[in-house]
This record gives sequence, C-alpha cells and structure tokens, in this order.
Amino acid sequence: MNEAQVRVIELLAEAYNYGRGSVHAHKTAGLATSLFDQLENHGLLPGATIADRRTLVAAAYSHDIGVAPQAQEEVGALHGRALEYALSDSPGPVSFLALQQQLNGSSSPVALDPLTAESRSTLLYCVLWHTATSVYTVGSEPLVNMEKAMLLAGILRISCALDYRLRYRVRGIRVLRASAWLRILVRTLAPSAEEIALAQERTTLLGKALRLRVFVQEVVQE
Repeated sequence: MNEAQVRVIELLAEAYNYGRGSVHAHKTAGLATSLFDQLENHGLLPGATIADRRTLVAAAYSHDIGVAPQAQEEVGALHGRALEYALSDSPGPVSFLALQQQLNGSSSPVALDPLTAESRSTLLYCVLWHTATSVYTVGSEPLVNMEKAMLLAGILRISCALDYRLRYRVRGIRVLRASAWLRILVRTLAPSAEEIALAQERTTLLGKALRLRVFVQEVVQE
C-alpha cells in the first residue's frame, strides 16, 4: 500500500468512529508499527517491505469498525446477518465484510486507488484474523499470501490486546530475541494484568508465523 491508500482507509474507518474510537485505533497502530520495526531490526522479517508496514497501519485503523452499529446495519443489509454479528464477541467478521464492501466501492464515501491483490487480501485477512480463533478463509475473498497475512495479523492481535480495555496504560514495548523464543517487554504506566494476559493468549499466531515461542511480560514504569 502507499501513503495515499492508507489515508483513505483511515478516512473510511473514521466514518465508523474507528469502531471503538480514534485513540484506540491510533494507539494500536503505534504499538503494531513498533513491534513490526523491532522484529525487522532483529532480522525476523526478511521479506517485509514498507508497503507491508503501511498495510499493517491500515489494518490497525480499520480492525474494529465492525463494532459500529452503522457497519452492522450495512453488512446486515447485504448479507442478512446483522444480528449475529451484533451479538458476537468478535468484531472481526463484520469488520472484514464492512471493509470489503467499502473496497468494492458499494458504499464508499471516498475514492480509493485500486489495491494490489496481495495488499487487499493481506489487509482484509489481517482485520478478519485479529480476534479469530482460527485462520479460516472466506470464499469470496482469495487469500493471496498466507504467510504474510498471518504475520501481520499476529502483530495486530497482540497490539490490539494491549489496549483492549481502552485504558491507554501501555507506554511502549521492547522486543528481546533468543534462538527459540521472543520476549515482548511491555512498559506500562499502571498495572495492566488484564491486557498482558490477553496479549499472551494472542501470541499463538505470531509465534506460528515466526516459528518462535512468544512471551509477553509487563514492566511497570516508576
């Protein structure tokens, strides 16, 4: 993705109030890019590009739009399953479908230059999988690059979890690498046991993509 495309995705997400608000979306994007950059510095993302980083940012902006009643209504009007998504604990499926509709141009309020097949696929599956219990696919949307989508979704899952309570307690993260494991040290402004626990639960996808065990540890700032 290019910068202009990311900005359009941000505007689309803004139309839904990012699902759970601008602060959470931008906080998640900041944590996700920090994790991406540190993994790259550790040599763990050999094929990653700046376009992949931008796709991750776009996914962070749009990952929760399925929480918005407007998104549920739009998806329900087309798919007839609004109530199912509204009652779901996971916004992933409706976020995926709402964003898919926008990318298809069926209700988009702003023009978006066409994405490459890989960028579109990675963006949508990153949004779908950020809370999913499995990396399932949707028949109407081809999965172009499983490995890349898993990697970015794994980063997004952890980043979203670190702010899922909307308490904005995480100040930053630091990644430590060993031969068989990865440790993510989370600097917090106040005790954040719930966020850390959920982030640890959501390490499986990233660990699978990197072929490493991933641990999340809290470090409370003095």
